[in-house]
Amino acid sequence: MRRIGEFIVVDDALVSEADVRTNFFVRASDVGESRAQSIVRNLCEMNPDVHGQAVVKAPADFADLSNVSLVIACAQPDKTVRALGERCWSANIPMITASNAGFIAEIRSAVREHTIVESHGKVWPDLGVMAPFAELRAYADSFDLGALDSTDLAHVPFVVILIKAADRWAAEMGLEKKGLTYKQRKKILALVQQMAPAAGEENFDEAVEAVNTSCSDYVVSNDVNRILTDPAANTADAQTSNFWLLANALRRYVASEYGAGKMPHSGAIPDMKADTQSYVNLLRIYKQKAEQDKAELTQCLRKVVQEAALADDHVSAGEIDTFCKNASQLRLVRTHALHHEAETAPELWDNLVNEGVSEHYALFRAAGVFLEKHGRYPGIPDADTGAGDLDAQCEQDARELRAIAVDLMTAWGNKDPEVAESLVAEFVRSGYMELHNVAAVVGGIVAQETIKLITHQYVPQNGICIIDTANNLLAAVKA
Repeated sequence: MRRIGEFIVVDDALVSEADVRTNFFVRASDVGESRAQSIVRNLCEMNPDVHGQAVVKAPADFADLSNVSLVIACAQPDKTVRALGERCWSANIPMITASNAGFIAEIRSAVREHTIVESHGKVWPDLGVMAPFAELRAYADSFDLGALDSTDLAHVPFVVILIKAADRWAAEMGLEKKGLTYKQRKKILALVQQMAPAAGEENFDEAVEAVNTSCSDYVVSNDVNRILTDPAANTADAQTSNFWLLANALRRYVASEYGAGKMPHSGAIPDMKADTQSYVNLLRIYKQKAEQDKAELTQCLRKVVQEAALADDHVSAGEIDTFCKNASQLRLVRTHALHHEAETAPELWDNLVNEGVSEHYALFRAAGVFLEKHGRYPGIPDADTGAGDLDAQCEQDARELRAIAVDLMTAWGNKDPEVAESLVAEFVRSGYMELHNVAAVVGGIVAQETIKLITHQYVPQNGICIIDTANNLLAAVKA
């Protein structure tokens, strides 16, 4: 995977014949050898620039997380997941778990706190139409739409058209350009259509489409507000991460007279119909505004780092620049702890029920209880079970697995729980074996989530993902 420089495989098992049938990264010649060493050797062949390390130890006994960025627990018993989960939670290390049972799979993720600057969300930029800053106002005033011929008028940026229409509406109505209702925005839209020299002019059509987004009051997103109001955004000491130092500075910036409740401008504007010179001039104005905003936030940051007794350059110029460009898209993820699931009802239970995957989740937890009780997963024959007795054992395993799942759901507050026999049958039939095609889907999702968590880019799936390929079902339940 890209961005992965080093990985560790922790496993104390030896390669078996079953592994050769279900694991892409072991070979027939590896049977009887350390599974961790075999997997590392074969994985490193894919990218010699990545360093792999094998630790021949039971995953539950792996305690040195000092240089670990992320933990992925594949096909591990719930007892091991809880032990690893508690260590990761204490160290604020993200953890992903993945389990397969035939056509059914489960992916869980947990992290105490995960901050994201580059979430790559789709956010309409603040164009300042209703309250143009000085340079934008001067630029808009430089256009006399009434004096332009049809050719020049067809190349006026839609931002200018909207500013002119909003100004005209405010003058005619004697109202401030704040708190506009839908009907009032419709009137501005009508003015834009009246100003068009002819129907179908692309720049005027762009202005019409942008009325609702650009002629509304500026609103800070709930995600960003959650960060600004978090206690961590009011903390500044030597242990505070750079993200929270910047968030602290952003909180002060927004509250300042200069910020006036708005985020720093990113300097980006959408594509629009305009002649090259007009567009370049307009883009330059917004970029200059972004630089001014960044300079103001940097001043706020300097006060924060001084209070934390840190050097003025503790946060690099590159970090400040990236933070300002993405200030409107900041995200904070805090999931539920995996190691608490055995102690209390799942905090996502209602969401699991609503998504129709509560039975799947309960069966995965029931299989963990079954494993702790019998030392094997349901559907896997005992050492003394003969071929003729396997069907009888599977029937017994199915009854017991279903009973455990029903008991768990009852303990979690679910009245009259039902567990579909077809789901129970799949868990028992599969014997918790991985199918190549399902494992490939799970591996792809886990790889994607890994990159998100390591790079702090894009928003990771923060909760539980259930995949039921037999019933064409994929449900991602967020924390």
